[in-house]
Amino acid sequence: MPILDVLIVGGGASGFFCGCELLLNNPNLNVEIWEKSAKTLGKVRISGGGRCNVTHDLRESRILIKKYPRGGKYLRHKLNEFGVQDTINWFQNQGVELKTEDDFRMFPITDSSETIAQCLEHTFKKWGGRIRRQTGLEKVQFQNDTWNLESTQGDISQSKYIVLAIGGLTTVKSNWLESQFSIKTTALVPSIFTLNINDKSLHELSGLSVADGRIKYEGFKSDYEGPVLITHWGISGPAVLASSAWHALDLHELDYNAVVQVGWIAEKNEDTIRELLSQHLELHKLKSIRNAVAFGLPRRLWEWIIGYSGIADDKNCTDLRKDERNRLVESLMRTKFNVSGRTTYKEEFVTAGGVDLSELMPDGTLKSNKNLYSVGEMLNIDGVTGGFNFQAAWSTAYVCAHSILNKC
Repeated sequence: MPILDVLIVGGGASGFFCGCELLLNNPNLNVEIWEKSAKTLGKVRISGGGRCNVTHDLRESRILIKKYPRGGKYLRHKLNEFGVQDTINWFQNQGVELKTEDDFRMFPITDSSETIAQCLEHTFKKWGGRIRRQTGLEKVQFQNDTWNLESTQGDISQSKYIVLAIGGLTTVKSNWLESQFSIKTTALVPSIFTLNINDKSLHELSGLSVADGRIKYEGFKSDYEGPVLITHWGISGPAVLASSAWHALDLHELDYNAVVQVGWIAEKNEDTIRELLSQHLELHKLKSIRNAVAFGLPRRLWEWIIGYSGIADDKNCTDLRKDERNRLVESLMRTKFNVSGRTTYKEEFVTAGGVDLSELMPDGTLKSNKNLYSVGEMLNIDGVTGGFNFQAAWSTAYVCAHSILNKC
């Protein structure tokens, strides 16, 4: 009967990184990755539009954890052990250079996710790791400090340790974790998605964006700043995606029927906006309001906001009444839309919820069994977009690997 030191269940980012770190530090270990599908590292390959957003150039863990709507507190000690700088160094040691873009996202200098995927696969195999594709873990039994394993192919083997790295959970996966390992999971809901808005006039502006927008949901205090993009189904962009991550549970409870307020300009102080608008209208008093585009907005969006505010677009700036100016200020700051559903952000979906963190020790072991680990996206840890979810994968996998190394 084949006996492994470590079985890693799942051939994604955290699974491969854990395997690589184990073998780089102890090439004598017998380590296998079992991947249920025919392809490994599928999410790595599609992430970042095919460029792979490896991490985010925010190197202080106390600040970094604020980018995680769930699990930041649990993640902090792992980031202290293996943070952003460690990630940069690790890939550099494997021959992969990362670059920082203007928004502080980090990518391989090749701008190709294949660079990251091939690095992980090559490193794992180079140091003796074995990959079994189209092979999942069907059943387990723990006896005499060893796991008895039955694969989905029907073969039997054993392993001293199991590392679960099965990615974002589904109901099926959660039921399997409960039946085989008695692992409890929290509620699973989508995170990081765009908002569907049934407004044909808005859809006609598809492709327009503002660099400094603001998103807020009625009934909730927080707002989220950043670029806002108009799409043919509603709104997207970093501000929307961040808001969907932080309000993933709230919006799910509302069945994605909510009122969202969109601010189209960077300035947040209403009195300041009113004064700036008055100065602008005075400067262009002989122009029609349609031709007096303000605040650097795209012209078509400015015209749409005028119409939304109930103002005739051929009216001269000097003729705008006080109530019309007030409505224009309100629209610039708080255009209201009824949200009528969500759309997954490309294929880079993230799940809020997962393995209950109260079930885990700091090193990723299950409190119920010191020979069982859980890492990566399957944990109840999720970050906003920008490389934070991959950083959580690298950090949890690293801590897990070194916990096992200390025991072997």
